[in-house]
Amino acid sequence: MKITVLCFAAARDATGVATLSLELEPGARVADASAILVVRHPGLAPAVPVLRFAVAEEFVPPEHVLHDGDTLALLPPVSGG
Repeated sequence: MKITVLCFAAARDATGVATLSLELEPGARVADASAILVVRHPGLAPAVPVLRFAVAEEFVPPEHVLHDGDTLALLPPVSGG
């Protein structure tokens, strides 16, 4: 199956792109996608423990099962005041 990955802030810096496509096996979870992304973009590894993930504009846990055509957003923590 194919998903779209949206990379924001530090995730975009680590991957070098704002959007990418990812081919996954059927039944793959968010954790599987993030593991593949770290292999392809090792600079992303330090961010993974603090990333929030969203599918269809809703936060999901790493165990969330992805489906063909999903859009997975990688959202690093933000701060400000």
